[in-house]
Amino acid sequence: MVTLGVTEGRAERVLLETVRIAAALIVLAFTACGSATPAPPGSSPAASPASSPLGLYQVKFALMDSVGKPAYCDPDFYPLARDGGEQASALTNYPAIQADSELFAAITTHEHLPATNLTDAQKLTLYRAWKLLRAFNLTAQGSGYSFKYRVEAGMGYQMVAGTITRDGRVSIVSRTASGPPVCPICLAAWTLIATPTGEIRVTDIAPGVTVWTETAAGVRVAAPVTEIGSMSVPPGHLMVHLQLGDGRELLVSPGHPTADGRMAGALRPGDRLDGSVITLWELVPYSADRTYDILPAGATGHYWANGILMASTLAG
Repeated sequence: MVTLGVTEGRAERVLLETVRIAAALIVLAFTACGSATPAPPGSSPAASPASSPLGLYQVKFALMDSVGKPAYCDPDFYPLARDGGEQASALTNYPAIQADSELFAAITTHEHLPATNLTDAQKLTLYRAWKLLRAFNLTAQGSGYSFKYRVEAGMGYQMVAGTITRDGRVSIVSRTASGPPVCPICLAAWTLIATPTGEIRVTDIAPGVTVWTETAAGVRVAAPVTEIGSMSVPPGHLMVHLQLGDGRELLVSPGHPTADGRMAGALRPGDRLDGSVITLWELVPYSADRTYDILPAGATGHYWANGILMASTLAG
């Protein structure tokens, strides 16, 4: 009996020791699964992940929300507004904007627009945001972008420069007083000017070159160019693309005058121009960095650009 008691007591102690070891192993296992490396002092037990980089259009919206919208030459209102012109441009440009899925998603998200079945009013909102995105450029720099563009400030304008990271954090480097945007009013760089020896590209015209011009009586005569001019183009500049029923076409800034005194931006399909009818009027992006103009000697300053009679912006 004594021997049996000793054996039972020893077995009980072994069993208890085994249970304690098993419990310790279970605690260790849970601890190891929960945190293999202790969290550093002061850190959150569930720190939020780093901000995801934004797309270029999203970065531009973040910048405008922080710094302000760009002041620019709006082709629907410069040099003058056409009745219903902006809405018409919105409808014309809608398919192209929608076709760029990244652009379309960025605008609809920022402007709280539906992804499908937009009304005409919503398409106008979309178009206005698209014009703003085109009105300034960002330059890649390190882990983000640098920027410099003009904004309205009270009763005047400021040129704001700085940087923005790819997750939308803005740092302003400078704000300086500025005048209003200078709006181009000239011809596209590849426009052909009529001369007695054939057509010459406008960028190849120099003072003294002889071109065809028009007298006050409407007679076509040859005369030397007395002045040439060019103007830098702001980011996102849109040009008027005109096409006539006889096949002539021209790319010109909205503020450029025709020979009869109208502005290119004020024309519309169905209007008559230089003996023909306008069959196409649209605003299109301009890929060059400057626009150009010439001034022939004589009473009118008129000349033929791509075969269409136009007036010079350089005439006194």
